[in-house]
Amino acid sequence: MTGPIDYISDGVTVASLSNGDEILGKITGSGCIVGSCIASFCAVAPILAASEESHGALVNRDMFLGAIVG
Repeated sequence: MTGPIDYISDGVTVASLSNGDEILGKITGSGCIVGSCIASFCAVAPILAASEESHGALVNRDMFLGAIVG
């Protein structure tokens, strides 16, 4: 679920993002779409971070940071 404030946690640390919109909580599938985008980003982040072109700049394989950025 996503809305005006989103909480992301790795089980130890919690980040609060307040850049959403309350209407997202009223649209069916909005949380699923956001989750899919974040999962896709996190799936390729380690591969891209390891490539020579990125110089490790893409969240440095940190999935918690990848979820926040996504």
